[in-house]
Amino acid sequence: MPEIELRDFDGNLEALPAMAHGTMAEDYGEEAWLDWNRPELARHHFADASGPRDLIGAYEGGRLVAFIANLPRTYRLNGATLRGVAWIMMATHKDHRGEAVYLIAESLRRATESGADLAFFTVETGNRSWSFFDRMRSTGFGFRVERLKRMRALARGIDLDRIVESQRLKRREAAAVRLVGAHRPVAAPRVPGVVRPFREADLDQVLALTRLYSDRDRLVRVFDGAALARRLDAPGVTATVVYERGGAVEGFVNFTVHELVSPRGRDRWAWLDFLYWDGLGAGERKALLAGLWRAARERGCIGILEFDRGYYAKGALYRSRFVPYPRAVEAWALALNPRLSLAGVKGVVELIV
Repeated sequence: MPEIELRDFDGNLEALPAMAHGTMAEDYGEEAWLDWNRPELARHHFADASGPRDLIGAYEGGRLVAFIANLPRTYRLNGATLRGVAWIMMATHKDHRGEAVYLIAESLRRATESGADLAFFTVETGNRSWSFFDRMRSTGFGFRVERLKRMRALARGIDLDRIVESQRLKRREAAAVRLVGAHRPVAAPRVPGVVRPFREADLDQVLALTRLYSDRDRLVRVFDGAALARRLDAPGVTATVVYERGGAVEGFVNFTVHELVSPRGRDRWAWLDFLYWDGLGAGERKALLAGLWRAARERGCIGILEFDRGYYAKGALYRSRFVPYPRAVEAWALALNPRLSLAGVKGVVELIV
């Protein structure tokens, strides 16, 4: 039997879903799971890599059997600037689950060599991956492991019939969604500004808004212009809606088009990523959500998902009939810098992948 070799990823994007899909299907059974290994999404994320060493594969001969992306990040926390890495798209072939340990060890070795202060990642609760990381807290590969925040989901329907089928909603659950109107279009009130799609000329103003995120007890991702431009508008992957008032962009909401897979098919959902509306009134926030609903529908999404990351007021979501959704994600970090304390983090401004 060939030995497993850890090395830089060879760039074969089609090998990622071929390696991971059997594992995900086995882990989730009849439940829907997020296909974070699809090639167009991988291509989008890998643009953040600083070089080949940020993408690590485990190979059995020439066959990919496990993978992790170790993407460089800059964060703010309580006035300090931190160097970090974000672990995303970690996956293993179902016959090689044990390779995750070696991938993480190699990822940590490379991260510490680059001078990173922390490694950040998110994991959905209740599945095998979550159990693995929960056990990992006892060792942490020699580093302190912090569970930063549990983030519960809120959802807003677009195509309720498809949601009922794909998510196997019970009759009473579907009736409750209809009763509160969580499937109808979000009604846009009259506002002094205009809601519209993001344009390239908006980049500097949106970048300035991201720098207004409070970092008091919050781990906040710091963008440069190029990384933010990719995040705001990547055809087929991400999109952004802005609120403009008096010629200035005063708020925005950004999302990724993710695909959830189940035995009943493949469906698109809009996952909220970054949002800023601190300077908007209640009606303006609802108008922005109405624009989000339309933009998600135009991209073939059957619903919208948001995970409560604790960095903005959620009242407008509830008033726009976002309802609790029975999934949760946890944000975790390994403190690679022994002087770094992540205790007391109450919010996270970073991707949920």
